[in-house]
Amino acid sequence: MSSDLRELIALCPPPSDPARPKGPDGPAVEPAVPDSHRTLVHTYGVGCFDEFLWIYGVGAENPHLDIGAATDAMRAILREKGISGIREMLGAHGLGPDDLVQWGGTDNGDALLWVPVGDPEAWPTLVIEAGQLDFALVERSSTGLVLDLLTGARRLRIFPEDFPSGEPEFSTNPYA
Repeated sequence: MSSDLRELIALCPPPSDPARPKGPDGPAVEPAVPDSHRTLVHTYGVGCFDEFLWIYGVGAENPHLDIGAATDAMRAILREKGISGIREMLGAHGLGPDDLVQWGGTDNGDALLWVPVGDPEAWPTLVIEAGQLDFALVERSSTGLVLDLLTGARRLRIFPEDFPSGEPEFSTNPYA
């Protein structure tokens, strides 16, 4: 278990019965997923941190929380958009929108996507604001980024001022 995951568990305990994905059943080609993210999803299940930040897993029953389905949908959206700044950043890595893998999202419609370059455990995350109005590239694993966001160690201008709360929680379905 990574130190980031240990710190995240201490800050925001996982549910006693996580909603773990059953395995890949979706797209014909399932995107690659770093082992650290698989461990995060095994620990917490798919769901939502602090009623705002959603994490996805491979084979989630809810297609909105499935990495493969979300990735396919986001790639289709990005193919149709100009997104010049994002395309330039990806081009510098020899990639395009069809290479991105979506591992999370927010209640505001923002997307969190891996930029798959190099070792999967070191893939940076591209955070794209809803409507592709702004973006940020963060050199952290999904677990590390969630931890940084929940502790306030990293603030993104894309996210609202009231995130995170003083006592972040995780829920598999916060609106039930």
